[in-house]
Amino acid sequence: MTVIENVIGRVAVLKGGRYSVEVDVVTSSGFGRFASPIDENPALYIAEAHRAVSEVDEIIGPELIGFDSSEQELIDSYLWEIDGTENFGHIGANTALAVSIAVAKAAAGVKRMPLYSYIGGTFTTELPVPILEIASGDTFDYYVMVRDLMEITDVVDAANKVLEYVEGGTVEAFSKATEKATDDLGLEVALGITQKVPMDTEVVLSTVEDNNVAYIKPLGDEEMFLELIAATHGVFVDGERLFREKDILDRRYYNALSIKPVNLGTLTDLYNLVNDAKSERIVPILAEARYESSDEALAHIAVGLRCPAMVLRKDSIAKLNELIRIAEDLGERGRIITFEG
Repeated sequence: MTVIENVIGRVAVLKGGRYSVEVDVVTSSGFGRFASPIDENPALYIAEAHRAVSEVDEIIGPELIGFDSSEQELIDSYLWEIDGTENFGHIGANTALAVSIAVAKAAAGVKRMPLYSYIGGTFTTELPVPILEIASGDTFDYYVMVRDLMEITDVVDAANKVLEYVEGGTVEAFSKATEKATDDLGLEVALGITQKVPMDTEVVLSTVEDNNVAYIKPLGDEEMFLELIAATHGVFVDGERLFREKDILDRRYYNALSIKPVNLGTLTDLYNLVNDAKSERIVPILAEARYESSDEALAHIAVGLRCPAMVLRKDSIAKLNELIRIAEDLGERGRIITFEG
């Protein structure tokens, strides 16, 4: 049976020593659990985590008992109704996300299906390209991606080679290391960067053009995004900051959008934003928050929603291993999504 019989909240500890809320959703023949991540500058300390648990145990849980866990959209809509604000200002987006994904896991368990197949359906066969964080500097955070990825483990080999060859902490040093890794591995290894300090547009453009950069998350106004899109080819310009700060979802400004589930609230909200991005011909990239548990659900969600890429932090071993397991599960049916700018 898929009817929800109990919803339980508890305090969970995330990487980095931050506290969050973990939720269990129980049916008579299925069970789901998810600990919600926390994004930048978290304010969810232990007292707030306990408050979130109380919300789950005393308000959300009793309201959801008796719902059919397979009615994901209905339950997610009801979470918004319980909250009563426009931004999950009462129960919190992290609490809503923990409940929502735990519900999906419970329903998938009843059907004895992997979560990615439950979310995406029978014909889910596409795997996202991992973009791996490898280092953090004063000016940029650095990532490695492989343009011609054949196996998920190719990106791990590429990251290891880049770290082996890099001499210094500049973008030029990482660029040279990607070129050496390309020669060694016979793979097209490229650099990803996240801008951390303001720069002139011309400086950002020259950095991208001169340093084998295939992915950039800029820090700037609309004009910078317009110039980057106009002046680059085959480069992913990530508009997350423009989208979050100004609610701009427009291919004229950027061609990729990293999406952190915790910034939205529910699995249905995530599904809708991914589809909205695709309708604008913008590549949706599922991204980790700064503080996460070792839960493997993010890999399943990326596959189920057919996101062409995932941004993973350098210590995200559990999620990367789960992506490898999903690839093994799909076997010959599985293919890595072509990730083209």
